[in-house]
Parts: sequence; C-alpha cells; structure tokens
Amino acid sequence: MLNAKALTELLSHNRDERLCTRWYLMSANGTLLSYSLPTDINQLRKQAAMAAISWQEYQHRWQEYQHRHRVAGNIQHASPEDMEPSGLGLHALSIESDTCNIIMRRVQKQLLLVLEGGVPPRRAGFVKRITAEAEDGTQLPSSTSAHGGTSVAASVLQLQRQKLDSLAEAILGEFERTRFQMPEDAGSAVF
Repeated sequence: MLNAKALTELLSHNRDERLCTRWYLMSANGTLLSYSLPTDINQLRKQAAMAAISWQEYQHRWQEYQHRHRVAGNIQHASPEDMEPSGLGLHALSIESDTCNIIMRRVQKQLLLVLEGGVPPRRAGFVKRITAEAEDGTQLPSSTSAHGGTSVAASVLQLQRQKLDSLAEAILGEFERTRFQMPEDAGSAVF
C-alpha cells in the first residue's frame, strides 16, 4: 500500500523556493498521489493534467518513432518486450519554459515523479524546449529544442535532473522493499 503521508513528507523535505519549487507523484493519467507542501491544490491539479497530456503526447510520439525504425529494420535484435515502456519506451520528459523547468520521470509503468523547478533569467530570444528520452538516454529526434541555451540554464537543468533521478531511485527502492506496484489498469488515457 502506498503511504501518501510519508511520500508527502519526503517530497516536502526536498523542495525549496528556487531550484526545486514543487514535487508531485502522479499516475500516467494525471491522478495526484502525493505532492510537496505547501501548495495551491487547484493550480497543482491543472499542472498535473497538463503534465499528463504532455507525457502521453510524447509517449505516443516515441512509440511511433520506434515503430517506424522497427519496420525500417533500424532497431535490430529488439524483442517486443524491448518496445514496451519498461524497455526503450519514454523514460523522462523535460520541458524548459520561460518561467520554470518541468521534468517528469517514470518511476513505474503507470507512475511518474514530477519536479517543477525555478530557472535563471532567460535571454530575450529564448525558445521553449522539450526533450523526451528513453531509459538508455536516447533522445526522441522530434523533440523540440532550441539552440543550446546558456551554460547556467543547462547547469540548473542538469542539477534538477540529478535531484529528480536521485529521489526517483529512493522512492523506487522503497516501493521495491514494500512490494508496492501501481496497478496497470490505473488508466493510460486522460480522457
């Protein structure tokens, strides 16, 4: 069973006002399971819904990309299991905007850990950037990305990603210890 109170304490303990402003754990369909405090719950529900829609959109793009390459023979020695979300499927999604970075990472098949983090001031010509990647670090070619970005912004994003990965591993370790498994029929479509 999921201990939401303990997760809320863990997520709240790892938030701050600048780098990691909000954490939440949600199902792939946008159902909030736990989140850092304090928070505006109405705003968080809207953000979780948008995060779920973005995740599903890029997961669908990732599956299309894999299918095209499988048909073309570019993915060699891949079994059908390798094409599932636990194999070469979407593992992380980073959205860089003017006001924040939103980084999502799959913890289990139907469970996502999301970090909303602050950003340094953006340059005038900043363009929103979205990066989707597999567990092995392969990036989806159709991810929208601008030209590089500042080294400070890249360092902030990298630090946020490291914190997200560390917290995700800690949560996953606890889930394995307690044998918690998010049900697969938790819904994979928002609507």
